[in-house]
Amino acid sequence: MEPVAMTSPLANTVQVKSGTALNLQDAHSARVRIFGTTATVVHRRDEAEHERRRRSGLADINSMELLDVLLDLPHEIAVPRSSLSSAVLRVLQRAPAGVVQIDSASVTRLTSPAVTPVLAVVYASKWRDGLERASEFASYIPRMFVVPEVPSNSEEALAEASWYGVGVAVGPRAAPTMVLEPEPLADWQPTTGWWWFCEQVYRHTVDQV
Repeated sequence: MEPVAMTSPLANTVQVKSGTALNLQDAHSARVRIFGTTATVVHRRDEAEHERRRRSGLADINSMELLDVLLDLPHEIAVPRSSLSSAVLRVLQRAPAGVVQIDSASVTRLTSPAVTPVLAVVYASKWRDGLERASEFASYIPRMFVVPEVPSNSEEALAEASWYGVGVAVGPRAAPTMVLEPEPLADWQPTTGWWWFCEQVYRHTVDQV
């Protein structure tokens, strides 16, 4: 199979084969500073949600408390107010415009993640630094790092990266060679932390437009 390049600043650098578990076709990327490190996060944007947020003046959602409540509500389906606790209603009533619609009888979640991150790529000068920094994203998305060269104990080093599911590419930033593909997350389920991570990436994509 021919490799599929990402539609992003990483195009023609990091590539994966079509048909693999990690499909990066039609993805974009943003440089993100998070968890004390800088990474290029490859993502797909929900254009309808992005445009809806733009029209309503809604940017990224920073409140973990609000995201935790939103995750329990179905998207665009009215929920009776009587089924929600007073504490939940207080959180929703403080939400920015465009997040929820509240009337006398029901509450409807309007928002959803505007981007879906699919891969975090860390660039590092040293192997250990790249492995540790890429591992910061283990709970959220597949991750990999790019380094100039493989260390002398290449088999041992690659085995350790494989154990953690971290992908590796080696060579110059402009054209590294994939030597170990990142593993997809097993048994992935959306969490409040994941949605918060999506919001952080979205904020960076808006800032970089």
